[in-house]
Amino acid sequence: MDLFVVNRYEGDHEVTKEEEESKLDQLYKKIEKNKKRQRKKEVNKATTEAIAKTTLKRHIKREVKSQIVSVPENNIEEFIDGSIEVEQKADIVNEEHKNDRRKRKNGLPESVEGFTVLGAENAIKKKKVKRVLPKWLAEPIIISTNLSELKKKVSSVKQLDKDLRRKLKSNGVEYLFPVQAEVIPWLLTACDHSTILFPRDVCVSAPTGSGKTLAFVLPIIQALRRHFVKKIRALVLLPTQDLALQVFKTFKTYCEGTNMDVCFATGKNSFAVEQKLLISENEAFGSLSKVDILVCTAGRLVDHLKHTKGFDLSELEFLVIDEADRVLDNVQHDWLYHLEEHLDQEDPGQHKMRMVNLINLRKKRPPQKLLFSATLSQDPEKLEKLSLFQPILFTSVVEDDSPNGNQDNHEVTDTFIGKFTTPKELSEKYVVCSLDIKPLVLYKYIKIEKLTKSLVFTNSINEAHRLCILFRALFKDKLKIEEMNSHLEAKNRKELIAAFSKGNIDLLICTDALARGIDLPNVQYVISYSAPKHLKTYIHRAGRTARAGVLGTAVTFLHSSQVLRFKSLLEQAGKNNVEQVEVPTDDLESLGKTYKQALDELKRAVHKEEVDDLKKIKRTKQIKSGNFKRKRTKSNDST
Repeated sequence: MDLFVVNRYEGDHEVTKEEEESKLDQLYKKIEKNKKRQRKKEVNKATTEAIAKTTLKRHIKREVKSQIVSVPENNIEEFIDGSIEVEQKADIVNEEHKNDRRKRKNGLPESVEGFTVLGAENAIKKKKVKRVLPKWLAEPIIISTNLSELKKKVSSVKQLDKDLRRKLKSNGVEYLFPVQAEVIPWLLTACDHSTILFPRDVCVSAPTGSGKTLAFVLPIIQALRRHFVKKIRALVLLPTQDLALQVFKTFKTYCEGTNMDVCFATGKNSFAVEQKLLISENEAFGSLSKVDILVCTAGRLVDHLKHTKGFDLSELEFLVIDEADRVLDNVQHDWLYHLEEHLDQEDPGQHKMRMVNLINLRKKRPPQKLLFSATLSQDPEKLEKLSLFQPILFTSVVEDDSPNGNQDNHEVTDTFIGKFTTPKELSEKYVVCSLDIKPLVLYKYIKIEKLTKSLVFTNSINEAHRLCILFRALFKDKLKIEEMNSHLEAKNRKELIAAFSKGNIDLLICTDALARGIDLPNVQYVISYSAPKHLKTYIHRAGRTARAGVLGTAVTFLHSSQVLRFKSLLEQAGKNNVEQVEVPTDDLESLGKTYKQALDELKRAVHKEEVDDLKKIKRTKQIKSGNFKRKRTKSNDST
């Protein structure tokens, strides 16, 4: 037993007899464990050999009975015993061939004797795992995208007040779009029952131009008309000033003739002016709200929550988040945190209250959240940040044109969830050309199709600017061409949009600043000069046309190396039949002289702009240094 004892120097500590015995016990246990494992392996091997021998005997018997091997029936056992070694080898070879054929069929590597096949474990075809979604995401209410055959008349929606129905008709709205026909009655019914039950939060994912704005404007106006005291009861958040202005105008149109006031807070006016529009000071009652509905951007909301005295959202009934995916991604101002903090201060725990019982029936209900977007996030983790209360999803799918159609709602939702939709009236095409002649190919395409009132999207401000200069040189006075980007002031952007809407601009070259939510009537073509990097970008660009049931076309210009990625991008939205358009390039050589002149003009314009920018920078530095010298001399004189 001394062989198993290893004495090591462990300082001044002496190993006791009990410690030595415990170590020996552990060692004995390990030896016994290894012996049991070895015995188990031997038993398994013997069992496997016995099963193989039994299987082999059955195989030989079967061959004998089917007269593959001629052996007298009374000598079968002797034949089996005598030929087992030869037949076993033959069967083993046959089994290996069968396994190899099975592996080739399943895409697995074949067996190679004496070698380890690298990556064999990764070659196994794994079963595709379907993600498990919450029930409200997996089972939405399906809305049609067909805007050419409207069935729901405004007069048939009896839940709407007569005044609102009259205003809709005076604005030329006789039929409701599918998203409006589904969402408006649902919201009005929920408002009627809100005194008994907390209304469920609503998410709406529908194509651009499908009428989502009116779907929340009308129910909110009708629900808030019963109040007489001014309080901010509806808050509408949008990602940009232009979108906020558009929604603000819609609210103003349908609030006309009522006692409700709508305010627009996006930074377009100074902060002090906005404060005066929102709050009035009264000696008897202190700070009083002057508005019922506030339309604003996320950053401006945070500013008012922090710095506007008397800004109160304690009576908030509706929180609308339009273009919800972009607003949720905007973490710059952390608006959601500040909003929840504000609500907590007004009534601790109020906005987290969910159960209806005798105790909290007397407390005010939390605001109902309404989310709208053409590319609403299907990620439950993102939506979880909003703490949605028993949410319900309204969503659109492109209708099946096949004779049988798709009658099974479950199948529809399985194919839709996680995808984005576009209007049925949208035609989608792409053009393949090399990068060096892409401007000429686009020039030729515009001339062939005789395009006017069209948008051209690029991925950068610099690219849009240069393309605008180049096309002005190519088209001369034949087309009116302008550019638009996020660097333009709000006033200039508004003027450009108005001029384009009136038909005074034929071609508007822009960045993705114009791709979200802006309603430009009767856009014929949307051209992506630069290939979109993300599916959301493509959906929002294409959404500028084919709005409100009007036909439209989206064309994307691609290099041959971009085609596969573009198609895989569209497959995520279930688009597999985008048409390729061939633009004839045979006569492009005749345009060589004109193109060269246009390029020279572009170079001169860019060079002039660079020189002017350099002069401005130098002038600014000189002014600053001059001011510094003047201040310095004044200080010297005073001393």
